[in-house]
Amino acid sequence: MQYLEKLLDQFSDIPRNIILKADILRRGIKLNDDIRKAGATSNTTGISSKLESFIGSSSPPPSQFHFKADETTVDIKADERSPYEIREDGEGRYHIFCGEENFGEVQFIKRPSYMDKKTSDGKPCDYLIIQRGPSCICVSPLDFCAYFKKGESCKYCICSLGLDLGVQMKLIKPIPDNNILAEAIAIACEDGVDLKELKLSGGALYNVHKEANYIKRCLDAIFDRIDPPEEVTIFSQALEKDDQKELKDIGATNVCFDLEVWDEQLWPELLPGKAKTIGRQEWIKRLEDAVEVFGRGHVGTNFVGGFECAPRPGFLSQDEALKSYTEGFEYLIKRGIVPWFTIWTAYPLVGNFQVDDPPPTEFYLRLAQPIHELLEKYGVYPDLGFPRMGVDPPTLGLYCYYCYSMQFTRDYPRLIERE
Repeated sequence: MQYLEKLLDQFSDIPRNIILKADILRRGIKLNDDIRKAGATSNTTGISSKLESFIGSSSPPPSQFHFKADETTVDIKADERSPYEIREDGEGRYHIFCGEENFGEVQFIKRPSYMDKKTSDGKPCDYLIIQRGPSCICVSPLDFCAYFKKGESCKYCICSLGLDLGVQMKLIKPIPDNNILAEAIAIACEDGVDLKELKLSGGALYNVHKEANYIKRCLDAIFDRIDPPEEVTIFSQALEKDDQKELKDIGATNVCFDLEVWDEQLWPELLPGKAKTIGRQEWIKRLEDAVEVFGRGHVGTNFVGGFECAPRPGFLSQDEALKSYTEGFEYLIKRGIVPWFTIWTAYPLVGNFQVDDPPPTEFYLRLAQPIHELLEKYGVYPDLGFPRMGVDPPTLGLYCYYCYSMQFTRDYPRLIERE
């Protein structure tokens, strides 16, 4: 609690729930019986929790929660060392505590009824669909990372390991049946989901053009069953410009090609598969190409914040990392590319890193400030759906605060100057 009080005092110009969210993302949530009970009726909103629900004998905890006051949405990462805990009050309401201080009522998205319905091949829809917000669905055209088998996956990545385990256990197919995915989405829409945004995410291939073709086929199959929603976001490796254009012609409106690491020297060490297949310079060029194809406010890229200043020989200090990131953010934002970062959490860790290697919450709050200031400086917020500060965006797109619950920079335009 003392550390949180220090953060609230040090960053007093930042809305409280942004600071809380940043600290919870960094330090996790301590699990208890109350939150486990909530998991039985809440929605599955992440790949890891989906796999956990398939493998385990009981329901996992919810993947995220929402502050009732302003709908700030936070990923739940279990960590028994955390001072944060969600408790039920005996009347069906849940509150978030740090120590014994109550920081407000929180809610979970109720598990929709379509998740238990089955497609024509007998699979329940929750094997095929992830739903975070009330109007957003995510599916995977590829459920495996080709880099993982050759030891060239990104060094921080736990998803590639989880997907490989899911494939080995025959819980998921490495290449899902597009028609079955489309059928599951149609079932969700028939069951009452007002679909406004479709996201396609998952997998990586050495042949990036082939990867793009899997995405195109998946989109084609889906749009044979439903009308395209207002936003269609593709998460993939950096695709070539011709493939970008074809995806836009099919109906894609946004693309996210995640750089993950900015420092030029660390890029090949930390992202060996991406460096071998595309390379940092070409990756950045394809991001710039995407702005020409999709427009400002429709192209994004993620970083694993703090990973570049892990306490290892040859890595950056925290001050060096902040300087490097800020230079990278400005380079990208000036060109209409929207950056953000995921907090590098202590658990689960891969790549022989230790639980105390990620930097403290203070580092992440300092890292977020230049993104907000640069998006204001270069007038990008209106392109993201914010005509002014303090309002929820009229469309979802790159700044859907439900979907990106593992990051907190998207909450700045929503919560600053909010009445």
